[in-house]
Amino acid sequence: MHEIRTVAIVGAGTMGHSLAQVFAQRGYRVWLNDLQEEILSRAQSRIAANLRTEVELGLLAQGEEGSVLERIRTSTRIEAVCEDADFVIEAIVENQAAKQQMFSILDRVCPPRTILASNTSFMDIFSFVETGRPDKVLITHWFAPPHIVPLVEVVRGAQTSQETVDAVTALLVDAGKKPIVISKFLPGFVANRLQSALTAEMLFLLDNGYATAEDIDMATKASFGMRMPILGVVKKVDFAGVDQIRRSYGNGLYRSPPHRVNSETMDRLVAEGRLGVKSGKGFFDYGGRSPDEIAQETNVKLIRLREFLKQLGEL
Repeated sequence: MHEIRTVAIVGAGTMGHSLAQVFAQRGYRVWLNDLQEEILSRAQSRIAANLRTEVELGLLAQGEEGSVLERIRTSTRIEAVCEDADFVIEAIVENQAAKQQMFSILDRVCPPRTILASNTSFMDIFSFVETGRPDKVLITHWFAPPHIVPLVEVVRGAQTSQETVDAVTALLVDAGKKPIVISKFLPGFVANRLQSALTAEMLFLLDNGYATAEDIDMATKASFGMRMPILGVVKKVDFAGVDQIRRSYGNGLYRSPPHRVNSETMDRLVAEGRLGVKSGKGFFDYGGRSPDEIAQETNVKLIRLREFLKQLGEL
């Protein structure tokens, strides 16, 4: 199997800095690349803050932050980042032209053995990326923040080799992740398609005034959301009874509304400049706290939930 010891992350933003942390914490040599030194410096600061949180929660020994950070080298030169990489993850902007150009560059500067992955959340890179190594190209779709959320969706293209899939899957398991393999490209993959269906129902309820944002979130967290970490959505049908769900599914009791391309509620929020955490207000008001402060508070809760689910054997 293809041995992976050096990992390169191209793009040091929201996902990229966290990806670098994942592999560095598992002992891999990591390179992190972006266009500007300022972006790389901010990425290092964010990684350091994440590590301090883990120390505070007792998940990382005091003093180990330094060794993790030392395993992450940064450069604005793509050639330096890729010259000895065994595995590269592209985590740049979701733009076809940009990704097409980046994969062309990666194919040129990486050794022939290097596996190339995209972190795209929806783009069919296999339809437009051209390299001399199509058997070593695939998608690894991570979820924010990658250093906390276990799932990684591994999506293979028509020419992706089984050896590549096996090598990347083994790497992800070694990195402490829960990979699932999607045998061919599907827009949205698995998790985002499920989330999209739920989001559509949430917006239907809001737009038509059936419930408030607070009540919808409480309905989610205090009912099926509480069961999901244990049962998922498929096993939940077994517990309810396949025959019973078949009857309710067939009679249209909870039939989804027709697909819509806009939401009056979201249109209003955007017009008011309420863009979510990044602007301090969205569906909810975040009390003037910075996005980083809100993110760290949420990260602590996610980490505690993840560790509890590990104790239960559910992760």
